[in-house]
Amino acid sequence: MAIEILSDKPGIERHLRADAGRHLYELGDLDDFFWPRTKWYGLSKGGALAALALVYSGNGLPVLLALDRPESSAELLSGLSGRLPGEFYCHLAPGLEGALQPGFELTPHGRHLKMLLADPDRLLAADAAGAVRLGPGDLEEVLDFYGRSYPGNWFDPRMLETGRYFGIREGGGLASVAGVHVFSERYRVAALGNIATDPSQRGRGLGRRVTAALCRDLTSSVGTIGLNVKADNAAAIACYQGLGFAPHAEYGEWTARRASGVRPIHNG
Repeated sequence: MAIEILSDKPGIERHLRADAGRHLYELGDLDDFFWPRTKWYGLSKGGALAALALVYSGNGLPVLLALDRPESSAELLSGLSGRLPGEFYCHLAPGLEGALQPGFELTPHGRHLKMLLADPDRLLAADAAGAVRLGPGDLEEVLDFYGRSYPGNWFDPRMLETGRYFGIREGGGLASVAGVHVFSERYRVAALGNIATDPSQRGRGLGRRVTAALCRDLTSSVGTIGLNVKADNAAAIACYQGLGFAPHAEYGEWTARRASGVRPIHNG
C-alpha cells in the first residue's frame, strides 16, 4: 500500500471518469479556476490508483471529498488521518466515516443524494420566464439576498465570475437565485449550488424557473450536470425530478474535528 500526493491531472481524471456522476465536484476541481485550492491524495495498489481523496481549501472550512468505494477508501482515509486539517467538512461514501475515527470526532449532517440531469426534454419544457444572468457587478445584491434567504450557505463570491448564476427580480430586488458550486467547460461538468428563494416569495415556483434557466444555459457548454441534495428534502427532490434530474448515488456529510490528544503529522 502506498499513499501519495497526486499532481497528474490526466491520471486523476481517468480515475474519476469511471463514475463521473459520483465524482462531479472533483472533476470540476481539476479546472485551473479551482486547481490551486486543491490537494489530492491517492492510494495505489499494484501500481494502479485504487482510491482517491481531495481536500479543497477555498471559502471557509476545508472540505474533504472521499467518494470512492469503501474498501480501498477506508485504507486511504486511515492512512491520511494524521495529515488532515484539524477541522474540516467532509463528503464521504456510505460507511467511510469509521475510517476517520478515533482520530476525529464527527458531527453528522445527514444522508445526501447526488442527482444528475438525465432527461433534458423536461428541462426544455420548463418555464424559465424572468430569469437573468448575474455577474461580479451584482455581488453586493447577491450577498444581501443570501443573507436573508440562505444564511450560512457555501457561497464563494468568485463563482459569479463564471457567469453561471441566474436570478429573478421582484419589486426591484432579487427574489430567487440559482448558481453553481463547480463549473468547468474544459472538463464539461457543472454542479448546481446556492439555489434559494426569498422566504416572502416561496411557493410561487420561482426556484424552479431560475434553475431551469441556469440548466438550459449550462447544457450549451457542459455534458454532465448534477447537484447534491439532502435525502429527506422531498420538496427539493421532487422539483429537481420535474426538471429531469434523477438520483445517482448516496453519500454522507459530516464535520470532523481532531480528537483531543491526537497530534497531526506535518509531512504533507
